[in-house]
Amino acid sequence: MNHEELVELLQEGKIGYLRFVLEGENGQDYLEWCRAHGTDPSDESAEFYVEQTDIMQIDRFAEMMIRRMEQMKASDWKKGWIGGASGYAGLPQNVGGRNYSGSNSFFLQLHTAANGYDLPVYLTFKQAHNLKAHVLKGEKAFPVVYWDMMVKDKDGKRISSDEYRAMTKEERKDMEVIPFVKAFPVYNVAQTNLAEVQPERMQKLMDRFRLPELRDTEGMYAHAALDRMIETQGWVCPIQADKRVDGAYYSPGQDIVVLPMKAQFNIGSTPDEIYRGGMEFYSTMLHEMAHSTMTPQRLNRDGMGRFGDPKYAKEELVAELTAAMISHSMGFDQKVTDNSAAYLDSWIGVLKQEPKFIVSVMADVNRASDMILDHVDRQRLALNEQPYLAKNDPFAPLDPGEEVPFRNAAIVKTRSGGYAIRASYDGVELGLKKVSKGTARTYFQLTDYKDKAAFLNMTARKTFGPEIAMMGRSQAVSAKMGI
Repeated sequence: MNHEELVELLQEGKIGYLRFVLEGENGQDYLEWCRAHGTDPSDESAEFYVEQTDIMQIDRFAEMMIRRMEQMKASDWKKGWIGGASGYAGLPQNVGGRNYSGSNSFFLQLHTAANGYDLPVYLTFKQAHNLKAHVLKGEKAFPVVYWDMMVKDKDGKRISSDEYRAMTKEERKDMEVIPFVKAFPVYNVAQTNLAEVQPERMQKLMDRFRLPELRDTEGMYAHAALDRMIETQGWVCPIQADKRVDGAYYSPGQDIVVLPMKAQFNIGSTPDEIYRGGMEFYSTMLHEMAHSTMTPQRLNRDGMGRFGDPKYAKEELVAELTAAMISHSMGFDQKVTDNSAAYLDSWIGVLKQEPKFIVSVMADVNRASDMILDHVDRQRLALNEQPYLAKNDPFAPLDPGEEVPFRNAAIVKTRSGGYAIRASYDGVELGLKKVSKGTARTYFQLTDYKDKAAFLNMTARKTFGPEIAMMGRSQAVSAKMGI
């Protein structure tokens, strides 16, 4: 039984908190918690454990952020957001190859750097056991949190989250939405004996995350995919980086990112300083790209506001953390901008008063970073480089039972004035198939990037159902014939 099913049974009163916890991912952790607190497993203690765990995770993330900001302030902002340079780079992932979401990704990066781990690779207690490994004695887990919702209509019937996201505001009015947190403990591979019992697997992970040192002709750090994005203008808005300007900015009115030339960042006197100057150029680029995702037709955040007001402060934090997370995954850390330094005290104050502020911020960071990395991956694939996001890797093996994703999906307007959907599935182009104007209108009205993706996937599955079924039958026949 999966977590969502357990949540539904709990909400309906069909099971108690004890069964909810023991049959979930945290069963073993809860029993250890009971032993540590000298209490017996019961519905009452399980309910308290669930409440405290959910609250504790948010508080823990807020405390980590506060602690990091205070370190940055104490160093006169010379320290970057994440820190730590091990010679390895990449987005945090579980041992099976799946990337963690934006907020989890950021805090796992912090956790990896703070503890001096080489690889941002994590696994659960159960995954370690399945790999014939174990968690080392005395090692403490780190929480990974997923936010989800359970939706019911006015008659109490379950509605899938995909269906709900595709609904209009009017359709959502009568829906009961119950948000919940799914939190479970993970361990870095360095906290286990995986290297001892699975040396080949560990070597593959080390090779995957090893960071090559790439310099341009001037000795500055170079990133081919980001360079190509500028050359081909492959971002959602124009990026100007070929003129000498005093500063970087995103102009909402003109919908353009303006950057100083890369050469303007070449102000170091040593080879290392010159190399890092290139990193500053790209981290600045990523910061302004993050700002450009806020528009109504993209991720629809509150907007920039005026310098000094809360909206501006939050948007600046979203851009900083987005750029920091992506920069770190590329192998370098982003320095704190002057604008952000001015806001550190206010951010610390808000987080201390209202830890849940971090939830709202990281939700925006998650969406912005995913959008940017998706576009960066298009450039990396064009350069025959491995994409950062596992979902964009055409050669990444699927977990057993995992659904084959649609790729290159889009709803387009046809010459006749109607609408159609196109997509590829398991490497096969499915062509164009007609969809209703209502379906197209719903899709184009969605502003959230993930909502659009979920709706697009659902529409593709419904539209191309016969083609997918035929492919499945053909594969089965081929397998029987040994083809």
